[in-house]
Amino acid sequence: MCVHRWRVSEPGDCSAVCGPGEAKRVVRCTVSIGRPLDEVIHIRVLSSSLDCTKSMLQSISGSELTSRTNVLLVRQNLLPAGNGIVFTYTSQKNTKRNCDIQLFSASGIFENPITSSTNHTCRVLINAPPSVKIRIQAQHIGLVFNTTNSQSTYIMIRDMDVLKTNVFKGQQLFLWHSSGNMAEIEFHGDYLHSKGSFRAAYSFLEPWESELLHASAC
Repeated sequence: MCVHRWRVSEPGDCSAVCGPGEAKRVVRCTVSIGRPLDEVIHIRVLSSSLDCTKSMLQSISGSELTSRTNVLLVRQNLLPAGNGIVFTYTSQKNTKRNCDIQLFSASGIFENPITSSTNHTCRVLINAPPSVKIRIQAQHIGLVFNTTNSQSTYIMIRDMDVLKTNVFKGQQLFLWHSSGNMAEIEFHGDYLHSKGSFRAAYSFLEPWESELLHASAC
């Protein structure tokens, strides 16, 4: 699956306090590459017109990268025609993860996956259709937290649309909303070895539902 779409940011601050001014928006093209849960993505840049001399990457052409998960997002700001990068991608089996869960239904209940391995974490990935957002309501946290595990045991939810991460520690039940249509819930510490220690309900939110929630919050 390879999907591209344009995203326009909210207007920035106006350049003038009083009178005519400008408020700029950022226009980005996002390419989403998705593969089955047990695969990762390898890309190779064939050519590039981007100026990367100010970064640690002196020459982007010929560069190669292998993703950590089965989803890869490539973002680029609006550029004149003929500029950007050209790359190829392939997929390969992911031998490092065996406990991840991927959800596509419009609503449901999920629990923390567990593993006997100490080398990696477990994730729940939720994928909604384009323009649909995701709501997650924690219903149960059954762990007992103390000075030994309070820092190493937590849940990390990554909003893949804006690459923003929220970390939840302790026993307080939380409510979380995404900005886009993909969410990654990653479990750490005692959650990886205690079956049923976390349970949450999730549901998809249509655009009009998201706007209604935003309006009520304001």
